[in-house]
Amino acid sequence: MTRSLPPFWLSVFHRCGLIFFGTLTVFFTLGIVGLSSTVFFALLGVLWAPDGETSPYEHISGKETSRDRILRIDIVGAILGSPQNNEDMFFAPLGGVTYGYEVQQQLADAAQDKTIQAVFLNISTPGGTIFGSQAIADGIKNYRKATQKPVYAFIEGIAASGGVWAMVTADRIYADYGSMIGSIGILGPSVLYYDRPTSLNNGLLQGGVTANSIEERTLSAGRSKDMGNPFRRLTPEEIAVLQRGLEQEYTKFVAHVAQARGISPQVIRNQMGAMIFSNDQAKQYGLIDGTLSRPEALNALAKAAHLREGNYAVVRLRRDRSPLIYQLFGVKAPPPAPEAQQAWKQEQLCALSQLRALAYYGSLSCRRQ
Repeated sequence: MTRSLPPFWLSVFHRCGLIFFGTLTVFFTLGIVGLSSTVFFALLGVLWAPDGETSPYEHISGKETSRDRILRIDIVGAILGSPQNNEDMFFAPLGGVTYGYEVQQQLADAAQDKTIQAVFLNISTPGGTIFGSQAIADGIKNYRKATQKPVYAFIEGIAASGGVWAMVTADRIYADYGSMIGSIGILGPSVLYYDRPTSLNNGLLQGGVTANSIEERTLSAGRSKDMGNPFRRLTPEEIAVLQRGLEQEYTKFVAHVAQARGISPQVIRNQMGAMIFSNDQAKQYGLIDGTLSRPEALNALAKAAHLREGNYAVVRLRRDRSPLIYQLFGVKAPPPAPEAQQAWKQEQLCALSQLRALAYYGSLSCRRQ
């Protein structure tokens, strides 16, 4: 039987490999050999990873060389389903969004990794799509069933709506001091109606219109295909259909939380409603198990996983999507400009607001400044 090197020395060899092949790349770039050789050695320097099993993770805290690990998964910002284009394959996300199916896949991968002894969900979200939240909930349930290992959810500030939907299948839920928890409800579309408008302002690029009256006609086929047209009111039938759909999703939400947390559906409907609660209120209803700081919650999870104090590592999945040259020399890519981040977040909120039903808490305004 062959003996593997300790993780520390594997990491050292990996870094030496990056330096060695990076140096070769510089020489080849200066003209010693053609461009094809440069690309070959650059790729080889990045992809060659003697540390093998440790490469998917980056160390956060604890004993870095330990093979007993707690995997931390961050659920931050609006919860969507999955990226809708291929750009995310090459550019790091600008932040503020969690993809439910990606979290589900991380949990499935962790179930196959014998070094992962527990999962720590770090949550700070106002909610999001129903399907994205359900994907996370299913991922937690499947991980627990496959491994019999504990999953703890930790609320850092807020877990509302879809965040509650996602986290309730965890073994334990703890909240940091002063958090907000709840908003068990479904948000449907908001439809505007203009009552005899005389002026429209379509923004800087499209200009504005002022007239004694405005007539608007939308051509469509199929009853209620133009539902949401602000120049006509919703019909009673349309309102009833929309409301019936929301009630159906709400019933599923209530049943999901009731079963996972052992709370009576009548209590959720008649007492809790879609209110947002403080830590103490949430604990009284059974929505969380208590108030702890993050280190305290991690220690509680380590005990539940039967890990020796100080003899485990907290890690998270490595997601280095920086350009090749940055990876090669260990340089981090510069963060996006604040304006770009704000624009990206605004686009995500606009996308959310167009969905039929959401488990979301907060404003979904798409107004342009």
